[in-house]
Amino acid sequence: MDPLIASVPGSLSAVERVDVAALLARARDGDTEALGRLLESQRDRLRRIVKVRLGEGLRRFLSTSDVVQETHRAALESLQRLELSSEQDLLAWLAQVATNRIRDQHDHYAARKRDATRDVPWPDEGPGPVEEALAAREPSPSVNAAGLEMAELVDDCLAELPPEYREVIVLRDYCGASWEHITAQLGDRSLHAVQQLHQRAWIKLRKLVLPQL
Repeated sequence: MDPLIASVPGSLSAVERVDVAALLARARDGDTEALGRLLESQRDRLRRIVKVRLGEGLRRFLSTSDVVQETHRAALESLQRLELSSEQDLLAWLAQVATNRIRDQHDHYAARKRDATRDVPWPDEGPGPVEEALAAREPSPSVNAAGLEMAELVDDCLAELPPEYREVIVLRDYCGASWEHITAQLGDRSLHAVQQLHQRAWIKLRKLVLPQL
């Protein structure tokens, strides 16, 4: 299999699938382990989506783990209001919360134009119940040492692509979204145009990745 294709999360495998509705119901009843399992099922995908959308510039000020942690806390706060029935719904919601956070920080730092040498790390609030539940679980089987270096390289190169190229790959290959969903997200484009955009984006990504292998 093409190592670049294999390095992106792609569609959910049978191993990764969880009963979101059942775990959400248990979490609402105070089952911390259920909440941890629910969030852990998408943690690796969310981390990579956040890393790509942060880009190199914002990662000087805000770490990927900070955004993921804050997104998990938002899930805890919104638990009673969430209506999710599938992994796709869960990942889409988590990714949107994280993206909103990234946009807020982008606006903040763009407005202040702070010098990187004057900035201090984002304050660590310490682990909450969500982080403790996640820490108690084993790492996802989708992450292994053999593919980690390639995945990190692809994420870094993807973050350098123009926004429309970056987004079509994130939606299709990181979130596992359908072509219909991507077409709706990207606005005034036909399905065929979106598929062509995806192909061009991959050509650009390969040109960035291959010289560094």
